[in-house]
Amino acid sequence: MTSIVDLEKKAYLAFKPPKKLNLNDWACENAYLSAESSAEPGRWRSLPYQVGIMNALTDSTVEQITVMKSARVGYTKILNHFIAYHIENDPCGILACFPTLDDCNSYSKDEIAPLLRDTPCLHGLVSDPKSKDGQNTLLKKNFPGGTLQLVGSNSARGFRMVSRRIVLFDEVDGYAPSAGTEGDQIKLGIKRTEFFSNRKIVAGSTPTVKDFSRIEKLFKESDQRRYFVPCYKCGHMQYLEWKNFVCFDDDPMTTVYKCKSCEQHIPHSKKRWMIERGEWRATSPGKAKHRGFHIWAAYSYSPNATWSHLMKEYLDCKEDPEQLKTFINTTLGECYEEEFYTIATADDLMKRAAKETYEATKPPEECKILCMGIDVQDDRLSMSVFGYGGTYINPEMWLIDRKVIYGSPSRFDLWNQLTEVLKNKYKRVDGLEMKISLSAIDTGGHFTQETYAAIRERLNLNLIGIKGQSQKDKPPIGKPTVIDKNSKGQPLRRGAIQLYPVGVSVIKTTLHNKLKDAEIGKGYIHFYPTITPDYFEELTAEKQVYVRKKNGYITREWQKKSRVANEALDEAVYSYAAYCRLLQTFDPRTIFQQFDRTLKEQKLKKDDTLRLKGKRTSKRSNFVSNW
Repeated sequence: MTSIVDLEKKAYLAFKPPKKLNLNDWACENAYLSAESSAEPGRWRSLPYQVGIMNALTDSTVEQITVMKSARVGYTKILNHFIAYHIENDPCGILACFPTLDDCNSYSKDEIAPLLRDTPCLHGLVSDPKSKDGQNTLLKKNFPGGTLQLVGSNSARGFRMVSRRIVLFDEVDGYAPSAGTEGDQIKLGIKRTEFFSNRKIVAGSTPTVKDFSRIEKLFKESDQRRYFVPCYKCGHMQYLEWKNFVCFDDDPMTTVYKCKSCEQHIPHSKKRWMIERGEWRATSPGKAKHRGFHIWAAYSYSPNATWSHLMKEYLDCKEDPEQLKTFINTTLGECYEEEFYTIATADDLMKRAAKETYEATKPPEECKILCMGIDVQDDRLSMSVFGYGGTYINPEMWLIDRKVIYGSPSRFDLWNQLTEVLKNKYKRVDGLEMKISLSAIDTGGHFTQETYAAIRERLNLNLIGIKGQSQKDKPPIGKPTVIDKNSKGQPLRRGAIQLYPVGVSVIKTTLHNKLKDAEIGKGYIHFYPTITPDYFEELTAEKQVYVRKKNGYITREWQKKSRVANEALDEAVYSYAAYCRLLQTFDPRTIFQQFDRTLKEQKLKKDDTLRLKGKRTSKRSNFVSNW
């Protein structure tokens, strides 16, 4: 028979508050991994680097937590346990924001539903989803003392008229530019917590583009913690950086980590030993209320995150900028920037030119076609002649000549000098004389009408007018429009000129990739050794940068690095546009053979070494020779 004393003890126990646990201790006692979303279902066991993140979430001295991360580090599971902890141990209002409404639905079905089902201490705290009491819907879960609400980043409505102690932001770099018309979602969410002295603001994401990444901005505002691990040889504490991973002969299986202190090569077999003895350290102290954590795949225990596996990922994608961007974001957990992979610099190109043996104005025998790009300035015409050869796709290129004619484009004498340049012939090293097959001149400057007139008078010299288009989706050269038209849209005269639209952005990207190519052959650009350093400063005067458009989305644009002129780059672009126009005119598969055959036929005629015995050259050869 139960005594009065025993009844009193049971009554007091009913009012006793639950044991105060940090998140890591709670998860190790109560959390389970579900079969639907885990490779190894069963009881949760925290990895060493996860402990510090988890305990920061339940540390009363910490108000804000930011996690800049890669994939494969278990961040979603940590969020799940944090939600479960508050449902069972410390109920309150929770708002969780995801990039889209579909992401909310997926998270509710794939993570929250199995969490409620497989965590014993949560049983009975949230209504059955099949019940009709409205307490358990896809986007809202009510429990005694609190509620969990899921919202999409593009929904302003989800942030209105709610007050929540905890706000969770997941994959913030994937958010819409604005929550409807009401602005930044993170600011809106934080506004919902302002009446709570014990509020918690949590944001996590893989980063995207440097200077445009929301998670990068938040991480820089935090104490910027890194997970330091000891070298197994010298004991030096350091955080893992990708630049210190090396392999030999491009074999991923030889991947090791080079200690920053003793430079000892640390094999992957020592990875767990190091991580188990690691610790989080703030690299920007003085921001105790805002803890930031950076964690990436090199620390992960995932079988697909071995150091050799990560190196193979890198070797497979390092030549492709888009794939490399994905590797940097999702594997390294770092922001992407163009400078991460090799950039062609003026100094590098000058060293490249010094190794060449061909002379200016003397095309090598491999050169089959000459094309010139002309840039119109207020006081001069600047032009570059490039030769093309090899394969028509990604051809090998040679800078043959660079000329500048000084004078105002409003004067006839300037254009008369251009005529002489257009008529100029270049003697190839084998003695064959080459004409400029096609020249392209920009018409978009301050002297558009004068340029039109100059083109009109020089149609027989294979001069075409072009107009640059900066949009990145435009082709290298598009369908021309007729400039001289009457009211009915018909050309006014036989000499009416055509204006060709040029995809400047795509050609600059093509040339930039060629300039990075260090191996002579397909795609390589040669420069004669006497070219001046100023030329390369102009050729590399622009870089691709990321800019945010008015609609909030990020795109890449070519912008000048400084006040250095970019005429050499423009001339190369126009020359390449002229080459693309030739590909439209002739059979691209045999274009180099066609032009080379014509050159040799002309040589035979000139030397009178072989008469064609009454046979006329083909109509196509005559057409080619007129270019």
